[in-house]
Amino acid sequence: MDTGNSSTMPAPEAQVAEAAAIGQFFIYQYVVKFVCGKSPGEVVARGRYFTAINVHNPLEKSIRFRKKFAVALPEERPGPVSPFFFARLGPDEALEIDNGDIFRHIGTSAGFIKGFAVLESLTELDVVAVYTTAGEKDEIKTFFIERVPARRVVLGLPDLVPVPDPQGGFCKGDGKGNLVVTVKNQGSANAPASTTRVEFFPGGVFMLPTPPIPAGAQVDLTPLPFPPGCFSPDCSFKITVDATGVVVESNEANNTGVGTCIG
Repeated sequence: MDTGNSSTMPAPEAQVAEAAAIGQFFIYQYVVKFVCGKSPGEVVARGRYFTAINVHNPLEKSIRFRKKFAVALPEERPGPVSPFFFARLGPDEALEIDNGDIFRHIGTSAGFIKGFAVLESLTELDVVAVYTTAGEKDEIKTFFIERVPARRVVLGLPDLVPVPDPQGGFCKGDGKGNLVVTVKNQGSANAPASTTRVEFFPGGVFMLPTPPIPAGAQVDLTPLPFPPGCFSPDCSFKITVDATGVVVESNEANNTGVGTCIG
């Protein structure tokens, strides 16, 4: 039986960050069919149905995975879906999710439910489902074991890009002799704080702190004065977002923009 070593799920950004910390941009997902409780015989045969989902950590380190349950109703109707809950397993440990756990997590008073358990992990697991049924005298009628394969689910990632001026190019000024650099996150996940690099030719290199940027949003950085001697007669520069490589992005090839301001 699942001992309830679980907690509610964190924000999606935390899951992305956890995967990115180990250089991984996907999770392993296991979808397990469950049939639980006493059936009156309206949808499946009359009898008592039991599902036991065994989860084993094959690694020599502790891991955690998350799980949720989705109920399927007759007549093509969707049922309730539980929140995600976290569980932990030590090296080579295993646990079991059984009828009682499934009923408890779904929070239903129904005597018979069926649907899917969804397990997600950053590492591969051994997931085996055991199905048994019993008749009116509680004698076992069927026994079936199924090993559940994993599929990979790609996680959303941020994608930082320098934003050109609506009129073309990257020469955007504030009217006070300063260059304004705009950074956009065109990815599907929030981006943490980073650093934007601006190199003038000539004039040197400047590093601009860049705040966290939500998915789909953009920010103007602190205006940067043009260095003396850059206009000769024009001033050319190169913008590089996430210059120190702290953000794991869906596209690392679109981080630069080259501009020229006419003197």
